[in-house]
Amino acid sequence: MEPNALPQVIQEFIAASNKPDPDAYIDCFSEDALIFDEGKVWAGKSAIRKWSAEHHFDANVTLDLQRHRQDQGEITAVFKVDGDFDKTSLPNPLYLDFYFQIHNHKIKQLAIQLSTGPEQTETVTQIRNQEEHKNDSK
Repeated sequence: MEPNALPQVIQEFIAASNKPDPDAYIDCFSEDALIFDEGKVWAGKSAIRKWSAEHHFDANVTLDLQRHRQDQGEITAVFKVDGDFDKTSLPNPLYLDFYFQIHNHKIKQLAIQLSTGPEQTETVTQIRNQEEHKNDSK
């Protein structure tokens, strides 16, 4: 998958992830950025630096872009993810959905969740709407 159609900051995020270049990676985020991953929230560059060191760079994570789409200011990317982390109980291959929100050419928000695979690219907006519809029907 060609990442050229993605916003520049996401192309830089992918390159920094795979190089690896922690400083360039952190520079992709706004000062007040939020990351949602594994049921936790990391707020601000300092917290994101700690999260990325522990959960990304120490584990030699690599991101292989499979598919992406843009919808209402949100970019959804499906990555095939590999690295030196505990893969017990994880699907093989591992696909993760990354939901990016960009503001002023920086990542303002990133949510990461287990993907159903490269063919699936729902947006957070679509998922929220589905959840609201489920709640409305109860």
